[in-house]
Amino acid sequence: MDKDTIFTLAPEKRVQEVNKLLRKYDLKEISRLVGIPSSTLSKLMREGDYLYHQADKQYYPFVRSEEERVITSNRKVDDETTFIKENMITLRKVVQYFKESGNLLLDKRIYSKNTKFVNKSIRMNNDIYEEFSSFCEDHFPHLKTQDVIAQALIDAMKRYKPESGQE
Repeated sequence: MDKDTIFTLAPEKRVQEVNKLLRKYDLKEISRLVGIPSSTLSKLMREGDYLYHQADKQYYPFVRSEEERVITSNRKVDDETTFIKENMITLRKVVQYFKESGNLLLDKRIYSKNTKFVNKSIRMNNDIYEEFSSFCEDHFPHLKTQDVIAQALIDAMKRYKPESGQE
């Protein structure tokens, strides 16, 4: 973030950005990074009724009364409700697509870049393998069969793992 950016950001966005920086730096370091005096940064950060909390090392909105706090809280809920209402058709389509497609969510270990792969030969009933192979082609053509098998192994381990007291 530079000097021009910090001056042009809306107070809410400025507070978000500075709070992110406060995780790594203190206020003096941030003012040096941005290229403005620390007093100017502090004054700028108070715009929009934000105050710095020293113990948390974060800026928070200043609330003048309990009534204002409740109104602010309700405004956030209203914003979320408005977003949902505005995007209801899209959200319904996403949910419907997910229900119809039966998307298989793969464990991140399956496609991790740090994973070491090995070739293993297993002996299995040919009819079961052919049925599984057709199943994968019909329902998950975008996935490799080996990835679906790996997910099936993970699912089996989770499902059939004995309870901790029953081992």
